[in-house]
Amino acid sequence: MQEKITKGIIAAGYNNDGAFWPIEDKAVAQYEKEVVSGYDFPSHVFLRDTDRHRVTKSNFLIAGIPMIWYGMQNTSRTDLERISVVGDEVTGANVELFSGFIEDSRFEYCFEGPPDEWKASGTFRKGFRSVGAEDEMALILMGDVPLITSLDGVVSDPDVGNYDAVFDLNSRTRTNRHWPRRYHAKLLHKGRPLYIKEPNLLLGNVDKFDEVTAKLGLSNHLIDMVYSGRKAHGSKKGSRRESFEELFANDGRWWTTLKGIGPIYALQLWNSKRRGNPPLILPRKAYDAVNDSLGLKVLFKADNHDPGTLEDIDGLADWAFTWDMLERAGDSIYPDFSSLKSHAANLVPELRREIEFYRNFEEYMNSLFKGYGLLEPFVGGRGFRNPFTVGNNDTSEKAEGIITRSVRRHRSFIRRRNLLDRLR
Repeated sequence: MQEKITKGIIAAGYNNDGAFWPIEDKAVAQYEKEVVSGYDFPSHVFLRDTDRHRVTKSNFLIAGIPMIWYGMQNTSRTDLERISVVGDEVTGANVELFSGFIEDSRFEYCFEGPPDEWKASGTFRKGFRSVGAEDEMALILMGDVPLITSLDGVVSDPDVGNYDAVFDLNSRTRTNRHWPRRYHAKLLHKGRPLYIKEPNLLLGNVDKFDEVTAKLGLSNHLIDMVYSGRKAHGSKKGSRRESFEELFANDGRWWTTLKGIGPIYALQLWNSKRRGNPPLILPRKAYDAVNDSLGLKVLFKADNHDPGTLEDIDGLADWAFTWDMLERAGDSIYPDFSSLKSHAANLVPELRREIEFYRNFEEYMNSLFKGYGLLEPFVGGRGFRNPFTVGNNDTSEKAEGIITRSVRRHRSFIRRRNLLDRLR
């Protein structure tokens, strides 16, 4: 039985969103849905196509540092034996440059492949093969979550040996209630219902997900079905329902699912959906349903307290808020910030010389903001300014509150963690 995690995958690639329609139109449509749904701070999401927007967001600079460096720095602090970073060619340049500079030979770059392979299942599988993770659990960390500072407890999770996947979910009250996210479900955690979102890091065995996909003859890979349906407005209308039906209802699986969750709980879920309320997930019932219908041993929990695990860089506001937070608070919210800034002073000039994307990064970001009618973040060579805090209006006040309270939340988490470390 596996006792701990020894291998990690940083997933820095993502889908080709421009395969069927202009990504700008898709971003605007999602923004408008978020406005209608009453999001605290709707944002234009970062999407990708095969032309102008080919470079993945995990390579964007945040506070002058490539975003992927944060993930590499965070995993370098663990005792993982091998770490694969899966992404595009710019990601590869960052892996070679940064891992060589910090002299950490555990990092291995893995090319994401051509556009028809830009999907979660392909990215995860490539990473697993790169580090030789055969039929074992490994850490999967998304490349767009820079401020995670607590991975040691994740890789030594005591539940590793008993499951095929462990989802330590982001919860509103335990991670960062101030970050602008919408929560669409509750999890009963130690007798307390918590509003939860999908995790941006997880422990999983990709081979088990491959087996289920083949055994059930699914129309898409199980990982892609789960990944594409995890966000409220991130997939086309009806896809979440269709995926649920294919996994838990089709080919007679509805009866197995019903037996797993029980008729009373099934009625409660149906009533929540009818009333438009967030469903309450009972971990044991969810485990039974997934295990009985799919043959997967999956654990859902909400032990995680690290605010950085919630704060993925989905769109323009997330990027601007995170840059602003780091410039204001630095090491007090991310203890390795000064170290990364020092590395960036030595290495980013080389990236700018060698890679056109970095030479023109400020112009590129300005064009994204300007394209949506927003103020530009880089003006007149004066460095970064947060477009959302400029002026004296409701939007700037709301943005200022998000940043101030999120900084406070990070500082509180780090102080508590340091205290616990001293007491051990």
